[in-house]
Amino acid sequence: MMHQTHREKAIQRLEDVKNEDHALTSYYQLYQDLLQIQEEAELDITTSLEMVDEVILNERLRSGLPQLPFDHLSIDESSFRDLVQKILDLLLAYQDEKVDKFPMDEEDLITRAKERFMLIQTTDNSDLLGLAIDQALMPYLEHAAGQIMTHVDKSKWLQGNCPSCGGEPNFACLDEDGSRTLVCSRCRYQWRYKRTGCPFCSNTDPKTLRYYPAGEKKAYRLYVCDACKHYLKAIDQRIAGSDINIIVEPILTWSLDKAAREKGYH
Repeated sequence: MMHQTHREKAIQRLEDVKNEDHALTSYYQLYQDLLQIQEEAELDITTSLEMVDEVILNERLRSGLPQLPFDHLSIDESSFRDLVQKILDLLLAYQDEKVDKFPMDEEDLITRAKERFMLIQTTDNSDLLGLAIDQALMPYLEHAAGQIMTHVDKSKWLQGNCPSCGGEPNFACLDEDGSRTLVCSRCRYQWRYKRTGCPFCSNTDPKTLRYYPAGEKKAYRLYVCDACKHYLKAIDQRIAGSDINIIVEPILTWSLDKAAREKGYH
């Protein structure tokens, strides 16, 4: 039996959930299709990162600098354009819309991708091309993180953003010992972060930090920060167990996103 990747396991988990919750069939199918596209795209990436000396890498880490500049991703322009188009077509089909090929040449698209990469966080979900670019970057970022982060001591990283690509977290896990591990929204790299405190603005004032238990057995938490109005979803492995797929959990917890946004958090 072939070893399943995290994405393949996530696709199977979504298939199981889809069969249990028919009301959200199209929502889960969208993510299944997206994950399949990303899985195939990462398998097609054959370039290796131009590695820098480990001393320099670890010095960047201690200085609070992420490891991956955009230019180190070695993106093939033609393949990337095809990938963006494929994801854009998927998003448009989900919204029952159709447009012709987007009017952007390969060089302009890479420039736009670099701009999206530098933004760290984007909140305009109406920009479907921007969303497609973000999702198309993920296989490259995950592939790069897998190569570069084995050469650094991530215990030296004390920031709330990703030590690999600089992205913000979109999920967290409370480990068996109670420590908190953040999951990058862009490359899905995981790193330890202090248990209390906001990873987005570094706020530690308990008067403006709260969390709400949620889900069956209260295995989920919704952390909110009133200083910066960010929220973060988390799962407690001491309750849910250790067999957690960090790709699928942010998808399954859509109701926590809805609740947070209705209260003005982002």
